[in-house]
Amino acid sequence: MTDDARIAAHLTTVADVLDELACEIEDLGTTLCMDPAIIQNHLATLQSIDLIAQKQRWLATLLQADCPLTAVKTIGVEALKARFASPNASH
Repeated sequence: MTDDARIAAHLTTVADVLDELACEIEDLGTTLCMDPAIIQNHLATLQSIDLIAQKQRWLATLLQADCPLTAVKTIGVEALKARFASPNASH
C-alpha cells in the first residue's frame, strides 16, 4: 500500500470515528431531552450538544470529500464555514 493510500485510509477512519461520535453525542442529547426539567433548565447546553454533533458531521464530510476545498462551500454551520474561510484567524 502506498503512502497516499495509507493516508486516505487513515482520513476515512477519522471521518468514520467523527460520524460515530456525532451519533453518540446526539443519543446523549436525546436522552437528556426526555427529562422536561433538563430541557427547561439547560436548553442552551442541549443546543450546544447538537451543534457539536453537527460540526463533527461536517468535518467528517470534508475528510471524505473528493475536493475538501469545494466541500467547504456546502458546510451548513456558518461558524465552522467561517473558520475555513479564514483558517489562520484566531477563534
